Amino acid sequence: MKSRGLLSMAMLVAAMTCAQAGTATYSLRGVEYTVDTLFHAYIGPGTTQTSLLLVSGVKHLRVFYSKIDLSSPEVTLKAVSGTDRMTGSETVSGMARRKTAPGNRYYVGVNGDFWMTSGYTSRGVSMIGTPISSSMAEGVLYRGRNNDGEYQFTIDTDEVPHLGNVNFGGSVVKADGTTASIFGVNVDAGNNQITLYNPTYYSGTNQFGTCAEVQVRYVGGDEAFAFGQPCQLVVVGNPSTAGDMDVPSEGLVLHGRGTTYDFVNSLAAGDTLTLTLNAVLNGNSIEPREIISGQPWIVLNGETSPNGNPDVHPRTALGYSEDGKTVIFMVVDGRSPLSDGVTTDALGDLMRYAGAYMAVNVDGGGSSALYTSALGVRNRPSDGSERADSNGIFAVCSSPDDDEVTSIRFLDWSLTMPKYGTYVPKFFGYNQYGMLVDTDVKGVTLLCPDNIGVVQNDSVLFANGEGSGLLSAVFQGDTISIPINVIVPTDGIRLRNDSIITDTYRTYTVELLGTVLDKEMPIDPAALNWMSADEGVVRIDAATGVLQGVADGHTCVVGSVDNLSDTLHVTVEKPTAHAMPIDPNLDISTWTITQSGGKDGVAQAMGNGFVYTYTGASSRAPKLTLTKYFRLWSLPDTLRVRLNPGEAPVKNVVFGLRAHGGGISYQTITPGSIVPNREMIVDLPIASWIDADDMANYPLQLNSIQINMNASEVGKQYTMRFLGFETVYSAVPPEEGMPGDVNGDGRVNVSDVSALINMILGLEPMDEVCADVNGDGRVNVSDVSALINIILGIN
Repeated sequence: MKSRGLLSMAMLVAAMTCAQAGTATYSLRGVEYTVDTLFHAYIGPGTTQTSLLLVSGVKHLRVFYSKIDLSSPEVTLKAVSGTDRMTGSETVSGMARRKTAPGNRYYVGVNGDFWMTSGYTSRGVSMIGTPISSSMAEGVLYRGRNNDGEYQFTIDTDEVPHLGNVNFGGSVVKADGTTASIFGVNVDAGNNQITLYNPTYYSGTNQFGTCAEVQVRYVGGDEAFAFGQPCQLVVVGNPSTAGDMDVPSEGLVLHGRGTTYDFVNSLAAGDTLTLTLNAVLNGNSIEPREIISGQPWIVLNGETSPNGNPDVHPRTALGYSEDGKTVIFMVVDGRSPLSDGVTTDALGDLMRYAGAYMAVNVDGGGSSALYTSALGVRNRPSDGSERADSNGIFAVCSSPDDDEVTSIRFLDWSLTMPKYGTYVPKFFGYNQYGMLVDTDVKGVTLLCPDNIGVVQNDSVLFANGEGSGLLSAVFQGDTISIPINVIVPTDGIRLRNDSIITDTYRTYTVELLGTVLDKEMPIDPAALNWMSADEGVVRIDAATGVLQGVADGHTCVVGSVDNLSDTLHVTVEKPTAHAMPIDPNLDISTWTITQSGGKDGVAQAMGNGFVYTYTGASSRAPKLTLTKYFRLWSLPDTLRVRLNPGEAPVKNVVFGLRAHGGGISYQTITPGSIVPNREMIVDLPIASWIDADDMANYPLQLNSIQINMNASEVGKQYTMRFLGFETVYSAVPPEEGMPGDVNGDGRVNVSDVSALINMILGLEPMDEVCADVNGDGRVNVSDVSALINIILGIN
């Protein structure tokens, strides 16, 4: 909509006081971007979530990240393998919800490893969701692969993050001291070494060729291995050389080939073994608890580690600060007009912006998702919805569940706003442990100094003053404050709508906006004095800017202050009936009618509708399309089509509409039941596809009505009766008991004659009261004559 300057004012700027807050600039691979902090809030103990918009010319990036303070005693990091097996997949939000339990709340997380997207084992078990590289969750090793070109983001048992190659090794020792080295866990078997398969693997080892396999279980109180610590095993059953041995629900399968073939094949049931599994990262032994793998390495010792790959995609990254006490999860959207996506090099720059000293790229594309328990999925996945992924990693709060709000925070950290601006702050509520449990706390009382403005209804700041101060909020006896600066009007205030259409039933508060730094906020119309140029058409409250239509017509209202003024043009259109025809005195020649699945179509006007006859024909997608552009009257609540389909195989109705010159929106209505030769009403509520309270959406335009059908019988004659095309206005009650209103639409016209004849012929249900037009106690042809006389005005 056209916008014009009204007054000279500034607007709200939500300025974050944290590092890299508000609007700044940052260079990504030599390209300067403006960085706008759209959101920043605590979401849990020691945990923040930040959303950024970066713009450089036509380039746009939406960035979402969370920073987790690992020194918070209630917080730990935990990985999750989708479905708790090596194969299978699950959305990030689904993992969090499934794993969350009292005292174990998964409150923020991102997707993890790259994973297999196809393949089956020899037994037909799907391999989709299998992580490509090493994966570990809560001490359970789902996959241990060595030297595969990926890097492991690792959390050890002391809650310390690491990044680098984790190599798995160790030994299996027989009672006689014979030793075999370990190749890996849940991977394709290595030659001359032992490969381990645990219960998280497929149903069988899926390994063939010359090999020997045997099942073992833990003994001596061990339930699983601990890295670097020997554990005892006992052989269960005898070895097999057939391959693809069943993986037991408890214990392991030992697989040997090459020089370890005899080691395994010589074992017998009851033999004891000692297993020691080691993990080494960057040359040092480590006790990993959580592992997520990815590549390439994107931040090394505080510097972006260039990869040179020019591909631009949605991305996910994991990293941590130089002191290792803060972990960073990041997602960058891509593949959409909202966000272009980034290279892995640019992702490294963004991770450094967020404070990462070390970082790795993990699975991206449609998998990229950052989830919070309080706010949901924060980004917009490129698939349009969350993708099920192999695994994810989460911050988990161990404090007791408690939904009682004990403290609040302003969502904004500080603000600058114009004189006459209004501000309705939003508050997040936290329980005693610092967990975000309420995203819209009510019952907060605002306080501000007199030089700033006044507080209305305890919750709205009207900034009619000037200067700086503290805006305070009182909740359950505690007071919090943010700095506020109210400045003299300088730039960018305007009417939100230059013109509106209204009726005589609803009120409208004139909308004013202030603009500065490409941001907008509402300005209170009470700051202006208002008058109507014609109070016979529109009345407006001079003090509040609230107007209401009086009668059909066009006029304007004028707002003024400080010798400045501007004008809002108002058109008033009063609905005269509950249901009004869209095309009064319908001329069928002005409509365009096209059809597939039918031929020889003929349309003949009938009242405010028409009769359409055609011969059935073959078509893959049969439909009848009625096209004519209508500017709909006033502010309708419902768009209605009334039709009798005859025996035509109607499936649904699609309306093609525009809201105030916008793009065409196609809305499909599927009736609950369609009875041949019976009238049906198809209603489209206006509020189902636009904000019906927003005057910027009016006027509405109807472009087309498409009736989709099932297949017609070839050569059969069909007759469809379109009884009315109408707009419905809820504020106008339907007229009851109108003589001759047989079909109950609030009007008496030719459509009532059709309805009456159909009732007499048994084509529609009989309404004895409405159909007895002449009141003689019978329904017959004499009632048709009486109805025609009413329509013609003959007594």
